[in-house]
Amino acid sequence: MNALLRLATVGAALVATVGAAAPASAAVTYDPQTMKGYVGRGDVLKAFGWTDAALAAKASGLVFDHDFWTNDTYSVACGKKAFPVTHYREFGRYELRNAAVQATGRAAARGYAGKLAGFWLTGPRFGVSGTSVPPGAGQPCPDATRGKTVTKARLVSSVKGWALAVSSGDENRRLLTKETPNPI
Repeated sequence: MNALLRLATVGAALVATVGAAAPASAAVTYDPQTMKGYVGRGDVLKAFGWTDAALAAKASGLVFDHDFWTNDTYSVACGKKAFPVTHYREFGRYELRNAAVQATGRAAARGYAGKLAGFWLTGPRFGVSGTSVPPGAGQPCPDATRGKTVTKARLVSSVKGWALAVSSGDENRRLLTKETPNPI
């Protein structure tokens, strides 16, 4: 019985030590209205599947973006039978300013001093946006196999959305995404 109690105590101590050795992944906090927030290193590691060494090597090249869109669904006919068409009405991207944060406090005491803790997002640096013309009667048919021109187009639904994304070179990962129905 004594050996079993010792084994349980050693196991519990090992679990507590392993849990304390690795910093927990911070949840992304982001306000899409101000485009400000915080992304913890754990969230970037998880998004790309990187190690701390890979993050340290690539941190200066990370770009955080706020993407936004309004997508409308139309019922379009180019002859007799109607079919759904997604119209990307409004779209854009803001590149966000960010500042890397080094580990301090408890994280530093656990041996993470000088390591990257995360990124403060401090608002937009610049952006680009656009709109497009919806499908309408007389326009070229979006599906040439169904006809040459649109004969009818009716707005069926609309959705607005935004996403917080991070890019490293050609790789892009969404950290947060939200879509809501848009009244039509």
